[in-house]
Amino acid sequence: MRTVRVVAVALLAVALVAPGVGAGPKFRRVKHYRAGEVFCASHALVAVGNGVVIRERCYVVALLRDGRGTFLAFLDPGARIPPGQLVRLSTPAGAKLRGRIFYLVPVQAAVAVPMETLVVVPMRVEDEGSRLIVVLSGPSQPNLTVVFNVRL
Repeated sequence: MRTVRVVAVALLAVALVAPGVGAGPKFRRVKHYRAGEVFCASHALVAVGNGVVIRERCYVVALLRDGRGTFLAFLDPGARIPPGQLVRLSTPAGAKLRGRIFYLVPVQAAVAVPMETLVVVPMRVEDEGSRLIVVLSGPSQPNLTVVFNVRL
């Protein structure tokens, strides 16, 4: 009888001390993209308070700044822009690129991108399942984080 009590107390102690099933770290898939590398959305992405980026389509991601503000621009993957090159929107090349922009997602940050320009930057994408975190980095701006909710 006493052995049964000792075993029961030991099992109870292990159950109380051991971490739970959900206590582990969140699974996060991280992928790094070079500037100009094609990004393919596997799910519909909803920016907080903004529009939807359609899934199963590929994009080149860039930063765009104009008179309305700073935006994360999702471009046609056929748009060839050398990494780090600023494209002035007032030039003929800029006018062609404006026609190849699929989505503009407003970014609430002071980014060091000159006015009326577009630049392709490297990014890190962290997929947490229910949300997608895009961290943009580059030589001329600090890291900029944009969080998308995933719509299945």
